[in-house]
Amino acid sequence: MTRLTDLIRGQSSQEAVGPDVKSSTRLLARTDLPIPHSTSSPSVAEIDWYRRACHELQGVKRAVQTRQPWTLDELARIASGVVASIGANDKLVQMVLQQDAGDYLVRNAVSVAIVSVKIAEALRYESAKLEQVALAGLLHDLGMFALPDSLVYKIEALTEEELQYVREHPQQGARLFKDVGEAYPWVGRVILQEHERWNGSGYPNRLTGDQIDEMALVIGLADVFDALMNSRPYRIGVSPHRAIRALLVNGKTVFPYHLLKALVDQLSIYPLGTTVRLNTGEIGVVSQLNRQYPLRPILQVSQQAVSAHVPVSKTVDLRTAASVHIVEVVPIG
Repeated sequence: MTRLTDLIRGQSSQEAVGPDVKSSTRLLARTDLPIPHSTSSPSVAEIDWYRRACHELQGVKRAVQTRQPWTLDELARIASGVVASIGANDKLVQMVLQQDAGDYLVRNAVSVAIVSVKIAEALRYESAKLEQVALAGLLHDLGMFALPDSLVYKIEALTEEELQYVREHPQQGARLFKDVGEAYPWVGRVILQEHERWNGSGYPNRLTGDQIDEMALVIGLADVFDALMNSRPYRIGVSPHRAIRALLVNGKTVFPYHLLKALVDQLSIYPLGTTVRLNTGEIGVVSQLNRQYPLRPILQVSQQAVSAHVPVSKTVDLRTAASVHIVEVVPIG
């Protein structure tokens, strides 16, 4: 049994999830204005925003740990770039689903920002608010940066005292953010509420329902999805498909239905990169989603190679191939 305690250290153990499963700064305080876009070349959609965000957050983490000053300017530009890139193509989403190695606190922050923007797109958030979501997603677990690495990366089970200490990271993050983010009040709210849950089982204040800011719930859902997929020192991650299934089966009291639906609408039951077996016996990999037909994505299907040195595949659009359908997801590894 995988529990939300395992997903984000310190989450309520009652929430069980099954295995299937400066001037410019002050200007930004206005919610009707977007975060300024970078004017650098190449185009905003071509920049590797994922790694750029990881690099910047590593710097923020070091600054927090060494009690050095830091600013939000570059993160704000990155948030704008992330939104523009997601609007152009699925490259950033594919990077999230690849589950690369690295500092999982930093990777989680970037992945959560990306998935949160996708959810918010389905909710029809306007561009300026999407950029707010991206920035809040990047900083949602700021308080975790202040915890000692010996605790954050501990392999053994946390003691009750350690668990309580971890559960205080939202307040710690809000205090840290207050020093630099006066003009970004929505980020502070998300930092405090991202671990709250719709049914009151979250923390730190056990808020329920509409007491929780919707943006915090969006980012909380993205956080749990990413945590389910990615391995930690104390547990093994699952595939994107199984993470989606787990949330659909066991997340209905933890997150509102319209947010779960938005996640599925954007990522599908068969997310990009999922390996599936067809009723023809062929194996394919999801390469593109069909938004109107989430159970019938576009696949790259392996074929018998003409030459041993040249891999061969064909494109199969299940929307038009009426006699072909997915029978199962093929486990990888």
